[in-house]
Amino acid sequence: MSDIVTSPQNERVKALIRLRERKERDATGRMLIEEIRVIGRALEAGHKLHEAWFCPAMLDATPDGPAALSALRRHGVELVEVSQRVMDKIAYRNNPEGLLVVGALLNPLPDDLELPAEPLLLVLHDVEKPGNLGAVLRTASGAGIDGVLVTGGADLGNPNTLRASTGAAFTVPCASGSPDSILAFLRERNLKLIAATPDSDLLHTDVDLTGGSAIVLGAEDRGLPDDWLEAADHCVRIPMHGVADSLNVSVAAAVLAYEAERQRRIG
Repeated sequence: MSDIVTSPQNERVKALIRLRERKERDATGRMLIEEIRVIGRALEAGHKLHEAWFCPAMLDATPDGPAALSALRRHGVELVEVSQRVMDKIAYRNNPEGLLVVGALLNPLPDDLELPAEPLLLVLHDVEKPGNLGAVLRTASGAGIDGVLVTGGADLGNPNTLRASTGAAFTVPCASGSPDSILAFLRERNLKLIAATPDSDLLHTDVDLTGGSAIVLGAEDRGLPDDWLEAADHCVRIPMHGVADSLNVSVAAAVLAYEAERQRRIG
């Protein structure tokens, strides 16, 4: 372990802060991971972790903080001790726990995924809010989704995506790509495409979600573009009552994912 880093102007500190930006994550292949629970799940999943920055005083006051640092040490992760001033500077979240880890970027291609013969996938097109993307990954874990494909919008390596997923980003197979490449991937595997749209007459409970299927959801404000709707085998809607005409995309994903889970379980 090197000397304690006390200056926010340290070049390594500056490089760390740049990882908050997507272009820097893409250029370096690295991302920031915060929160003890999320870091622990990344470690348990065998995700590549490059270095861990920690402030002893803050970490000692955090439940499971010392244990998390010990686990990182046992796995051979480089440890960098910092002052509280530096930790406040590099932490992405408010009220940091005193631990920040740099890990390999989550950015596999769809062809890299290992999927069962008849998978159930979620496809997210242009979902812009990383918190929503993370919430969908959390739902995917709970509902037993076999993979999540992301095109456009928020990226899998955004710190808020990882935090909102509560670590599910490291356990749910996920990949990203262009709309054309993801659509080609789905067609090559003869998967049934189920597009969610409020303009359909077909309810989500009236379509067969067993067998190899991909449920496609669009951006929070715009929904799915015409090319996805035209490519779909079925367009479905979730019934809405009252004045609201749509659901948050993470809520809609949960409704559709658990309907698919129900059908597959009883089938």
